[in-house]
Amino acid sequence: MQTANGFEAIFKAYYAKLIFFANRYVNDLHAAEEIVSDAFSFLWERKEQYQFDADFKGYLYKMVQNRAFNYLKHKKIENEYVSYLQKNNLLSETPAFEENPVCYKEFEYYIKEAIENLPQRCKEVFKLSRFEELRNKEIAQQLHISPKTVERQMTIALEKLRFKLQHLLSFIALFFF
Repeated sequence: MQTANGFEAIFKAYYAKLIFFANRYVNDLHAAEEIVSDAFSFLWERKEQYQFDADFKGYLYKMVQNRAFNYLKHKKIENEYVSYLQKNNLLSETPAFEENPVCYKEFEYYIKEAIENLPQRCKEVFKLSRFEELRNKEIAQQLHISPKTVERQMTIALEKLRFKLQHLLSFIALFFF
């Protein structure tokens, strides 16, 4: 219980500050928020391994800084790939997504893998919502949790999926536009 209280105190004290800190690197408030949310999700999943005390601040800022740098590296590679496609006139020659079963299978694989890597409760809630098409109230009854917990688990699941699958967005854009 002490660990959860320490985590909550660190979260409340630094969440907003870390968003602005990350935004100084990535210059995208939404991406900065994703980076910080992902860092806190990572810490929450491993909260028993950490001492959330005053000395934790430096580690937290370094973690967010490293994640911001990784985000920038990924963006640079993505931009270079799109530039390469444009330079070589390959954008207009890209086959439609539906007509390319190899790409469809690959996208399907990444999406399934991302779903399977969600935390157990998030995965259950997500699958019941998206695949079984149950409403939050029905999911709450089935899993014996509150509707607010269902909402929070869906929010966490969607944030994690968005972050893990963001590298596919440029490729999807190529197929549909």
